[in-house]
Amino acid sequence: MDYVYEPKSDASKYGDQFSTVELFTCENDKYFSAEQCDDVSENNVTFTVLRDLNNDGVNELWSVGVAKYKVGKYPYANLVVVSDPTTKEIQQVLSVELNEPGFAVFSSKANKLSLFFCMECGSYADIVWNNNEWALVWPEYE
Repeated sequence: MDYVYEPKSDASKYGDQFSTVELFTCENDKYFSAEQCDDVSENNVTFTVLRDLNNDGVNELWSVGVAKYKVGKYPYANLVVVSDPTTKEIQQVLSVELNEPGFAVFSSKANKLSLFFCMECGSYADIVWNNNEWALVWPEYE
């Protein structure tokens, strides 16, 4: 099954380094089939998470997607967007450089959030609060 999507929407609100972006969702059939969305659900992963992961008493809305860089060594990035769930104001954007459009999902347990790259391929990063900002940490490289 192919989970690779070319980003096509305007990316100006996500930072000036990206030309286009797509945040993943199963709320419409723009990118994912019902079967693909079922696969995501059956693997207990998701494209969005609403949770207070820095323990400041305020929930953050976590979204994952793919973006295309305007320039640079790598043409694409997986994006993690942290935003206010009410105003949708973006608080932080994390990115992972890619050679081709990529697919990632969140795995969420208790007060921990991890970003898994593709379905069941094993590569992942934990999302941690560090020095008053979010960071991606690859446990397999520690």
